[in-house]
Amino acid sequence: MQDNQTLTGFLLVNKPKGITSFACVARIKKIVGKKAKIGHAGTLDPTASGLLIIGIGREATRHLSQIIKLDKVYVATGKLGELTPTLDYESEVTQTCDARVTEQDLVQAIEQLGVSYTQTPPIYSALKHEGQALHQLARQDRIPQDELQKIAAAKSRMVHLYSVKLLDMQDDLFTICAHVSHGTYIRSLVNDIAQKAGSCATTAELERSAIGPFNMVKAVDIDAVTRENVHEYLISVEILVDMVKCYLARS
Repeated sequence: MQDNQTLTGFLLVNKPKGITSFACVARIKKIVGKKAKIGHAGTLDPTASGLLIIGIGREATRHLSQIIKLDKVYVATGKLGELTPTLDYESEVTQTCDARVTEQDLVQAIEQLGVSYTQTPPIYSALKHEGQALHQLARQDRIPQDELQKIAAAKSRMVHLYSVKLLDMQDDLFTICAHVSHGTYIRSLVNDIAQKAGSCATTAELERSAIGPFNMVKAVDIDAVTRENVHEYLISVEILVDMVKCYLARS
């Protein structure tokens, strides 16, 4: 068995709802040793679940910046007619709107977004303003909400929508599968679709199902990883880098 202190490679982890991505990394660090260099490729909100790629060892973590930039696939459910400051239910509903939206309205709204559009990130995001994350500024309540909205709007960016499909609609809930470029905020996308359909929406469920060529098929539940079996789930640096190169060559 490989010494956990010298482990190098990547874990595909299924992050559950209710914990942070940092908590997942901290759990793996406790298993492999405090001295190990560990990081992850792309934060998932505490209310979100799904694929989290964790790099272990310096050789692995230096590739994380490349993995972060890969396209991603999400399945998200939005609730029409309600809006929260965080665009999910980590905060209270502060605005309501007309929820009388049809399935056809949503399909047309998705079509109107096209293959790319300029997206304004949510104020509750990790984007920085004067060295501090926007979500920290928002929670400190030192800057008025309208000013934070202006700051977020100044950080608008072009995002690419490779595929967005309406999977289901039940009453005021609708579910989409979105294959998007790096940097796309799904909470914003859900609300942007609802707004184009004449409503508003807060993300009620969110799962990341793929990052580039990696998906949930080989992802392991974080609670299943132990000191004794962690090496069994590792993907070597060589294999992962080759998979990324092949994927990008086909894209």
